Amino acid sequence: MTMPLPCCLLRLSLLVALAACAQAERGTTRMPSMEERLRLAAIAEAHGNADVALSIYRNAAAAAPDRLDAQLRLADALTARGETGEAIAVLQRFLARRPADRAALMALGRVQLRAGALAEAEGTFRRVLEAHPHDAEALNGLGVAADLAGDHGRAQAFYRRALEAAPAQVAARNNLALSLALSGRAEETDRLVEELRPALGADVRVRHTLGLVAAMRGRLGEARSLVSPELDPEAFAAFASAAAALAAASASP
Repeated sequence: MTMPLPCCLLRLSLLVALAACAQAERGTTRMPSMEERLRLAAIAEAHGNADVALSIYRNAAAAAPDRLDAQLRLADALTARGETGEAIAVLQRFLARRPADRAALMALGRVQLRAGALAEAEGTFRRVLEAHPHDAEALNGLGVAADLAGDHGRAQAFYRRALEAAPAQVAARNNLALSLALSGRAEETDRLVEELRPALGADVRVRHTLGLVAAMRGRLGEARSLVSPELDPEAFAAFASAAAALAAASASP
């Protein structure tokens, strides 16, 4: 069993790394590479030391403003803490230098979705499509933005375009199933649910979507078995209540 690395040791490691940087300027030792910094931050994250990890990521991103991996790691760490505004700013600064970078644009669009900035997210995903008209991930992102805005029909059109471009993409199929369920289109939802079942063991999002569909149909035992690894009884009760409300809304004319 891997034992947690004490926070004090991680902080000491950080201090050693930063000291090495300072000493490198005086010619007494080498500066840690970017890969070493990012690896140290990943170790901190894995052991639950988010503050230490974020400090390292900030340092790495500032030292290498043109390194995509450093900027993405910092943006991810900020987003995980709910600091989506700063994460967006990090990615926008990088894109000011490399405006057509697909990975940075996709990351920005996803953070904007998390922040509820739906119009901005749509604009970002469309920037990806300008260079890659059949980009399935960008089309899926547009679908999510439309779904979150309550425009399920438009969302479903984007998901179908994503599946035309990449028929094996699980994310678009999963999102289409959920969108159809929210629209009250039971027959189409059931067909997609069966198509998604092979991915149950590999993708927690699929399990949760199928659990939500089951709960919306009143099959609470099935729903509980699908989502129980992540939801305790209290959380499942809230999940079931939300599913019942969604089912009622989808049945409304």
